[in-house]
Amino acid sequence: MTSGATANGPGLGDCGVRISRVSKTYRTRSGTVEAIRNIDLDVNEGEFVALVGPSGCGKSTLLHIVAGLVDMSTGDVDVYGAPARAGRHDVGIMLQRAVLLPWRSVLANVLMPAQIQNSDAAKSRERAYELLEMMGIAAFADKHVWELSGGMRQRASLAQALVTDPAILLMDEPFSAVDEFTRERLNVEVARMHAARGRTTLFVTHNIQEAVFLADRVVVMRPRPGEIEEIVPIDLPRPRTAETLELEQTARLVTEIRRLIGKYV
Repeated sequence: MTSGATANGPGLGDCGVRISRVSKTYRTRSGTVEAIRNIDLDVNEGEFVALVGPSGCGKSTLLHIVAGLVDMSTGDVDVYGAPARAGRHDVGIMLQRAVLLPWRSVLANVLMPAQIQNSDAAKSRERAYELLEMMGIAAFADKHVWELSGGMRQRASLAQALVTDPAILLMDEPFSAVDEFTRERLNVEVARMHAARGRTTLFVTHNIQEAVFLADRVVVMRPRPGEIEEIVPIDLPRPRTAETLELEQTARLVTEIRRLIGKYV
């Protein structure tokens, strides 16, 4: 395990995301709030890194800084060698709740990022159908999103994030609003896609078992101001399947990470 300082990935490839001495302080009417402090983290190309920690430790703030949605107060973030900024074509983002427009069909919602980027229409449509098929909701392509269950909406949202085939995927508690059984199925789907594509992924979650199941490394953060408490390598074999959740090794890792977080809750 690696504690505190800059943590390098397991040698999966060149650095995809480099976070260097990043801090964020919010100014409010009652004063200032230091959300995160001096975060150093490298996410290697093809690596899946999960962020966990108590509520308010700055996990989502850090992810939003990498996405270019929030400005950092100090530090640097490089995404494939260029400064982080919003609207990059090589970054896909999936937030806690599906960002789907109720007046558009499922297919039209999935296609939105490709249309914004002026991608080839025919190829994008083919890719969207491929993803919907992969998610098991191709039969609902022409339905409106309000006709879908919560789990189906999250599948559509994941397809939307992937339709432009981004090199980096940023996910902020994407499955927190669905039931446990749906969450497990979606986790298996994400693990399967990661095994097939090896996309560089930064994933925020409160669910320790989810983090262990999906990640190559789990970054445990301590409470505000958020700092890295420890980084836990996940040495579970890939591909990950539902049976992975039953391994003694999985339980051991979950227990270790829960112990680290439990010092602060």
